Amino acid sequence: MIKIQGLVGGYSSEKPIINGIDLHIEKGEFFALLGPNGSGKTTLFKLVTGQLPVLEGELLLTNHPISYYSKLEKAKKVAVLTQEIQISFDYTVEEIISLGRYPHQTGFLKSLSTKDKTIMREVMQLTNTEKYKDKQFRNLSGGEKQRVLLAKALTQEPEILLLDEPTNHLDIKHTFQMLDLIKEWQRTRSLTVFAILHDLNIASLYADRLALLHGGKFLEVGDSETLRKEEQLAKVYEVLIKAESHPVVPKPQLLMTPGNVEKEKVVAFSENFSFYQDEEYVHIKSSAPLRTISNGVVGEGIKWHKHFCNFHVSKTYHCNDPINDIQQWLTERSIPHEQTVGMMTAVQLSDVVVQKEKIEDLELMAVVTAGVGNAVDITKTALKQIPVTIGTINIMLFIHAHLTDGALVNGLLSAVEAKTKAMHDLQIMDPQTNTLATGTSTDAMVLAVTQHGEPTPYAGSGTLIGKGIGHIVYKAVTEAILTYQKRVGLNA
Repeated sequence: MIKIQGLVGGYSSEKPIINGIDLHIEKGEFFALLGPNGSGKTTLFKLVTGQLPVLEGELLLTNHPISYYSKLEKAKKVAVLTQEIQISFDYTVEEIISLGRYPHQTGFLKSLSTKDKTIMREVMQLTNTEKYKDKQFRNLSGGEKQRVLLAKALTQEPEILLLDEPTNHLDIKHTFQMLDLIKEWQRTRSLTVFAILHDLNIASLYADRLALLHGGKFLEVGDSETLRKEEQLAKVYEVLIKAESHPVVPKPQLLMTPGNVEKEKVVAFSENFSFYQDEEYVHIKSSAPLRTISNGVVGEGIKWHKHFCNFHVSKTYHCNDPINDIQQWLTERSIPHEQTVGMMTAVQLSDVVVQKEKIEDLELMAVVTAGVGNAVDITKTALKQIPVTIGTINIMLFIHAHLTDGALVNGLLSAVEAKTKAMHDLQIMDPQTNTLATGTSTDAMVLAVTQHGEPTPYAGSGTLIGKGIGHIVYKAVTEAILTYQKRVGLNA
């Protein structure tokens, strides 16, 4: 559909900006052009649209040079939407959109046919611009104008849509609405899209392929996985970039780190936490956000949190909507649920165990409640869904260390191993299988680290951190289970 070979061009033949680019964009493909200001994106765009002359090489649209097409033929084939939204004359929105049908009109007077009006009406409905049709274009907001110009472009029924940073004037909602609509036309009408996008995350979500332009040349052309190359992106954009996976779609999303990040004041680990406890909940608050990995009811995954809460519920509590319940309880106590890891337990909170350890320079704290009435041997239990009951070993583990995400997972595994060993040594049995239990059916855990000190990628059983985790979790879980057994009248 678009074929570029050895392309050289720019504003001056003596110093071209684009220096030997090869590219092939297939029919029905969404291709995004990325790069910082000055990389040559706009120059390449103007070469493709014919606004600048090609000095060397070849640029073909559907196997023909741009010069092969008359202006009218090119307008039937290609629509252009730029970030410039100035219109010289005072047209209504409907008049602006009607201009998109001009290449398809016949006759001397070029009047709108029934087909033209039908297409205009369909596109205005799709772009949500019909309500503006009688308004003067100049009276619209920047975002509304951009949607009108998109409607004009789509009304052309082009084979190729060229976009130059089309979402610059749009808020988040309308950015996604516009690109969703373009993707739908790409899918249903085999529309070929060639877009300059400045937002790397948007490009990752919408482009089938993308190119990274730097100094007038392509550093790389590929799919969205190209954006996982952090060192290459940092070189091009001169910003520290971290690639993460989107939680819903299998695409990378990029996090930029400013160069003037103010480091949190280092507070002594022993002074970093405030602790509140009553019959209804336990609340540990950190003076600074901690990097966490958790399977808590609220705050699951790998995130940052300042609040850690364990709520008491009755043994007859029905888990219809535990997330909403905990969020409501947090709100009632003026604790922001967005910054909180929240758990629940039927164990009496007066039995909570708090263990603190210092091993060489490593400081740890474990806060544990344990009930083992629903203990389960995960290797022997019947392969069917078991109704959720409240028993639960809840572990909150805090460490004064700097762990990578991989080390967080390592640390969580170390804690699980220690919990299971404590249960085995205490001979906790699965009542259904009469075998040693490995946990309970509703265990919850959070590992939270201060992220101070040198980063470490490991926290397994062969490391000091892993051994520290195993030591403190084993002690705390053992004490919590013994306390629970004493309360319910069982022999340790």
